[in-house]
Amino acid sequence: MKSLSKLAALASGIIMTLAIAAFNFSPVLADSPGQLTGGSQVYQVKNLTQKTSYANTASAACGDELQYSAMLHNAAYGGLTNIQVSANLANGTLIATPAEGASAGTSGSVTVNVASGGSLAYENGTTTLYDSDGNVIKTLPDTITQGGVNIGGINGSTTEFVNFKAKVNCPTPTPTPTPTPTPTPPAAKALPNTGPGSVVGLFAGVSAIAGAGHYFVTRRARQ
Repeated sequence: MKSLSKLAALASGIIMTLAIAAFNFSPVLADSPGQLTGGSQVYQVKNLTQKTSYANTASAACGDELQYSAMLHNAAYGGLTNIQVSANLANGTLIATPAEGASAGTSGSVTVNVASGGSLAYENGTTTLYDSDGNVIKTLPDTITQGGVNIGGINGSTTEFVNFKAKVNCPTPTPTPTPTPTPTPPAAKALPNTGPGSVVGLFAGVSAIAGAGHYFVTRRARQ
């Protein structure tokens, strides 16, 4: 009986110790600072026109529409406040920095190979904040590529996504002017036959008329 009593007292002491430890540990976890995780999954892109999947690299032709997605996962127990998210379409980088400091933030990069001469342009009205189930939390201002956008805070052990779209613009080629065709000159008209025979016949006719006229005049003068 004494052994059982000692065993029960020992077990009770262990349980009490664990309870006290848990009580003392919980506030520490709750107060631990938030931290956004990193990795290749933080920032990805897909070609909506070509119906590709999210990846860190994409190719796009003129006129293609792309969708970018930033995953913001707070892996710690403490929450984060006023997270500023900014994206640079030219170099493919993304930075997410909370009010708690850059050390609690994260960054990522993607590569988009666009058509020769093309450039990426942000589409207004497309920046949206989603929860981990794909539900819309809110629509965000059109400043993610121009100084960044404040998405608010994220609770501990919570994941949210910021999506936005861009389009590939290409310069319109200048049409090559069609050369004006050179008009064909009209064909030269054939000249009348003025060979030696015609000239002789012409003079013969003139001489005959002249002779007849001389005869007629002579006869009239003699009458």
